[in-house]
Amino acid sequence: MLLLTFTIIAYPLSFRAEANQNDINSLLEERQTDCWVEGERLGELILGSRGTIQFIYLDAKLSKAISTEQGLAPWVDDLNQYYGSPETRKKVLFIVNLEANKLWTVEEEKISVGGYHLTKTDVISSSWKNPFGTVDAGTSWQFAFVVPQDKVKPGTEIMVGYGDDLIKWKVPK
Repeated sequence: MLLLTFTIIAYPLSFRAEANQNDINSLLEERQTDCWVEGERLGELILGSRGTIQFIYLDAKLSKAISTEQGLAPWVDDLNQYYGSPETRKKVLFIVNLEANKLWTVEEEKISVGGYHLTKTDVISSSWKNPFGTVDAGTSWQFAFVVPQDKVKPGTEIMVGYGDDLIKWKVPK
């Protein structure tokens, strides 16, 4: 009887946890895009890339999902703190994971979203977390930045990337 009671109570909770995981996965799928820098595509593989930049568009829906979800990478939860901060007023927030495969001199002005190139003032995370300058192979860095709202309009396709390595991404509605 005790086992039956526990099962009746636990089953909806596990279903809710699975539903939440599915929700955050679908939100991330729409809001995330990856850019391979200086890589050569060979079918599904990218060869010889200097590194990757994973862009995550952080809006209210994703921020709320992140704050209730357990088990995400710690940097995602950490950078979620910038959502709704004064620096994001009338701007769009992105959080980024940059991974270097080779020695890389990362320049913020080469990062572009919707034709807008970042400046030092657009990067809002602490400077000790930012990868700008020389980045060693095998390291990863995470940071948050903002762009003007008019560069990221819901429902439009924009180019996102680093230098000449741009990819088309559709902004979620």
